[in-house]
Amino acid sequence: MDELEVLARALPDAPPPSPEVIARARARLAADGVRARRVPGRSRARLWVWALGSAVATAAMVVAVTLVANLVSAPAPVLVQPRNSELLDLAGRVERLAEGRGAYWREVIITGGRISAGGYDLLTRQRIERTAPLDTTERFMLQTSAPAALPASAADERAWRAAGAPARVKPRCLKDNPADECRPIRITDQPRGCEWHEGDDARVGDHSVADLTLADLAAIPADRNGLLAKLRDYHRIWQSRGFKQPFEEFLPLAGNLLSMPVRPQLRAAILRLLAELPDTKVYGTATDPLGRKALSVTFTRDREQPRSPGSKPLTAYTRTFLDMETGATLARATYVPGGSGGDVLTHYTAQAPETGWITSRPTPPKSCKVR
Repeated sequence: MDELEVLARALPDAPPPSPEVIARARARLAADGVRARRVPGRSRARLWVWALGSAVATAAMVVAVTLVANLVSAPAPVLVQPRNSELLDLAGRVERLAEGRGAYWREVIITGGRISAGGYDLLTRQRIERTAPLDTTERFMLQTSAPAALPASAADERAWRAAGAPARVKPRCLKDNPADECRPIRITDQPRGCEWHEGDDARVGDHSVADLTLADLAAIPADRNGLLAKLRDYHRIWQSRGFKQPFEEFLPLAGNLLSMPVRPQLRAAILRLLAELPDTKVYGTATDPLGRKALSVTFTRDREQPRSPGSKPLTAYTRTFLDMETGATLARATYVPGGSGGDVLTHYTAQAPETGWITSRPTPPKSCKVR
């Protein structure tokens, strides 16, 4: 497995710079002599989160290319006086928390998306688990399940049953979708199957901010000026690779660090910095795609996105759901307006409750196919 393809479809915000999109962009740069980050397609590495290809999920995240594909030097960001009191209150609570630590950081991700199966829609679901060792001489571990799906609504279930209730359904795909994104999906409430892989990649997160190890995260300063200086360093690295996005447009990507194992004081500093950004908005308490209460926020402007292949673009919006105790990202989800029927969830990536530090090295489940 190419471990550089872990963490796809992600996760900062409206829309988040998809690690899959970043992987494809970097792969293109590789052809010009720039080292590629990851390889497109569901080589086993691409399954690492924020992953899972579905045609709609891909369409919903394509606009993220503009968020990370063009980085350049720019004047200091235009910050405004903090006005998002909920974020500032959360930061105040978070910085008083004790730091947890273990020998391994385990991240369990649930990804899902809405896809068209011809006559009805399905909601897909996949479980991905990646464990990174604090000791970089050890190898990382990646465990993935096969995607599963259920009808998206009662009306979709009736249409599915009218079609003979097939046990597997092939999604509609665009011509440029990788073949593995168009494979039939099992209709079940739980992802099944298991693959296990070990590799040498020590990086964590979705690589949208930088290529960071656990040691790199521990070294990021927790004061505002030090944090900004470090983010400028990361931005210069992107510039050196030919991207041209101004620094002030790069700054919202700091929100991606909230899903990583950073110490509480650093997470508080990130929250305070994000509260200053002009496009940051807080929408209050909401329920994330896994049913958990969270603080709903966005750090960038909404953009037009297609609902399905060939459909007319609508203004989609992405929400980041923050844990109201730890400030960590619980999930990111993309929606399109649904009229009187309510807004439609098109894609999400969520951290499962099992995410966290552990002390013992995991071993492959007996049901897992070891690669």
